[in-house]
Amino acid sequence: MKYLISLWTLLLSISSFALDAQEWPDIEEGIVSIKIKEPLQQVGYTIGDKPSRYIEITIKKPYVLIKESLPIPGYERKYQGQDLGIVLDTMKHVIKESKTSTSLTLDLTYQIFTNKVVVKPGFLPSEYIRLLNPNNPEKQVFKYRIPERRIAISPLSIFGNVKIEEDMSPLRGVFLMDEEASIKTLKISGIIALLAFIGLIYIYSQYAWLPNKRGVFARTHRTIGKLKATPASVQKAITDMHHAFDLVTGKTLFKDNLPHLYIKNASFENIDSELREFFKLSTLVFFSASSKKYDQEEILKWLKNFSRHCRDCERKLIVDKSALVVGVAK
Repeated sequence: MKYLISLWTLLLSISSFALDAQEWPDIEEGIVSIKIKEPLQQVGYTIGDKPSRYIEITIKKPYVLIKESLPIPGYERKYQGQDLGIVLDTMKHVIKESKTSTSLTLDLTYQIFTNKVVVKPGFLPSEYIRLLNPNNPEKQVFKYRIPERRIAISPLSIFGNVKIEEDMSPLRGVFLMDEEASIKTLKISGIIALLAFIGLIYIYSQYAWLPNKRGVFARTHRTIGKLKATPASVQKAITDMHHAFDLVTGKTLFKDNLPHLYIKNASFENIDSELREFFKLSTLVFFSASSKKYDQEEILKWLKNFSRHCRDCERKLIVDKSALVVGVAK
């Protein structure tokens, strides 16, 4: 009995489909209007491609749509007894009712599962919807045919010896890549790179370029960087550094009142060891009574490095502790 019921259900579904496809009468003209947005590409499809159709249908009252007649995803049609090779992959629909009509929108996406060694014709199959006039005592059902869309399916590779210039069909659609996401990423990356570049220029430049940041140590560092290793140059470099400290603190700066500098700018406290070395070096150059000659080149090199550290502190940048050098004043 169980098998008989299954067989009977199968026969009913087959007869219902045959009746749906062949024997339902067509709806009279003027009841249904349709607009179809077809895929721009008509030729050049290959296996795996997913063409889409967007369909707008308007049904005048009193006729209504039988929702069970909407296209079914996964159903493969046949053409001349053979599988068409094009399957309805997804179907999205929206139904809106008004006083005078019913509006139906269908978003149909098909997928191609066929391929040949030569170009073959194909089509996005026609679809049928069923309509019913509920005011009709006979409850007669009508069908409306959504026309197919003819396309051409191309092989994955050229069959035979074909010259490329002879294969440039003007009917072949242009294969476009979606560049929107890549362009957006490129723009964001470019902005980040530009900001990073500007930051590096500011940090490693000899000037404080930002507004109100052109400090005295930036100018002093630039001046000292141009000096050559002579006794006069060493004395000038030390004098310029003393003058810069005096301008920052508003008073003459000595080793004993370094906290006044730290109050003005706490960043200088990070180079406290070099600041104390600078005052030792100043005493050595200007006030030492020893006849021992100091290495002018080494001292000038140290002063250039020290002035750069002071410039970085002036900009409130972090100075690497491993870059600090002491013991020059011997």
